[in-house]
Amino acid sequence: MKYFLPLIGFILINFNVFSQSKKIVILPETPKGGTLCNAYKVYNNKLMIEGMEEVYRNKKYFIVNSRKMIQEFGNNGGCFKGNDWVKDKLLSQNKLNLYTVGKVTKKNGSKGSFVELEIEVYKASNEKLLVRQKTKSEEKFTNDLKGQVREAFDKVFDRLMRTAIANYRAKKYIEEPQLFAIPLVEKEEQEVQVEEVVVEEEVKEEKLESDVDINIPITSKVNEDAIAVIIGNQNYRKEGVPEVKYALHDAQIMKQYLIKTFGFREGNIIYVENATQADFNAFFGVKNNPKGKLFNYVKPEKSDVFIYYSGHGAPDPESQKGYFVPVDTDPSLILFNGYSLSTFYENIGLVPYRSLQVVLDVSFSGATDDGMLLKNISPVFIKTENKVLNDEQAVILTAASTEQVASRYSDQCHGLFTYYYLKGIQGAADLNNDQNITLKEISSYINEKISYQARLLSNRTQTPEIHGQLDFIIKK
Repeated sequence: MKYFLPLIGFILINFNVFSQSKKIVILPETPKGGTLCNAYKVYNNKLMIEGMEEVYRNKKYFIVNSRKMIQEFGNNGGCFKGNDWVKDKLLSQNKLNLYTVGKVTKKNGSKGSFVELEIEVYKASNEKLLVRQKTKSEEKFTNDLKGQVREAFDKVFDRLMRTAIANYRAKKYIEEPQLFAIPLVEKEEQEVQVEEVVVEEEVKEEKLESDVDINIPITSKVNEDAIAVIIGNQNYRKEGVPEVKYALHDAQIMKQYLIKTFGFREGNIIYVENATQADFNAFFGVKNNPKGKLFNYVKPEKSDVFIYYSGHGAPDPESQKGYFVPVDTDPSLILFNGYSLSTFYENIGLVPYRSLQVVLDVSFSGATDDGMLLKNISPVFIKTENKVLNDEQAVILTAASTEQVASRYSDQCHGLFTYYYLKGIQGAADLNNDQNITLKEISSYINEKISYQARLLSNRTQTPEIHGQLDFIIKK
């Protein structure tokens, strides 16, 4: 009997290690100088965590709901106690042996977008690195970032976690980030074979952070029937068409404001990054037929509608009419493969909304920070027939007049117009401190800020165009 007791103890210890290793928490990478709590608020991090959690769940792991704990820390002041305190609580309260840190980067290739995913698995008790793995999804034209993360993670999951558990048991840690060992384990009882893997030199990614991305005002009200369309067009496929820097970031943060500040339900937000002409047609309809997704989603006279676009605009020099530039457009053929501003306003004017806000961080002159979209032309004045302008229940805010440039604001990682619009919604435009922001207040605020900042940054004039009743309440 005395020989069996140590054996039983050994089995129980190893069973405990294995069972605790099947319990996992996923943390987003915290940027230098940033906070773990704020990292959870980044939209792409949220999708990354959800995608990785699905893979762990499919492999029969128990997932710790770290987002719920972070929300509780935010409500009770825990986030102010520092990253070490937050991480310690996440790990110690759940009695974890391992935890995972993820970093996702979305990129574009010739066959569509893909994600690069870097995964690190740590021992919880001493926070030492057990294994690091880089992987990526296949290139495809999709906006499903969560699905791309899931695909990339699933490719390496089995080997990654076998290695993490083997190194945990052997107390092997990765000390030098440029060279580390990944054990190849066929069976857990077999001797570990070691393969040296050189980590590619890390490419420094620009961290998109702004003071409007944090401390987003939160409303307790839910606008059940409100519908929104948010489009961020940053990466254009036609050679020679420059990217619209920060357009995706603009769209991601605008979505957060609609959910948290305006009370929109996430399921009622039509959201797309790098929209094609087909997307515009699907959302807003085509000429003489407005019944796209937006029209069909709206409940007549009940739905407040919000439309946001950040991206390129361009003119047709002959007709002097403006066009949105989808990412699959050749600007020299804008008449045929752009989306007409006239059709846009004509169609949304037929949507039976209760109220309408249109916020466009775009210039339709064809002028950009990097020159003209169309070669050998000068900025033109755009003619637009727009009956929405006469609707008392509608407001339209555009970044610049038709012959100007919509500037980018690199210090804040946003379009200049989007930044000051969000800053105003954050509270800076509430001149009388009544918690409501009217069109008059937001107009006064962004006109003053943008006209000054555009001169300071680029030595150019930028005058937002704002239409609507001055007492229209932008944010309640």
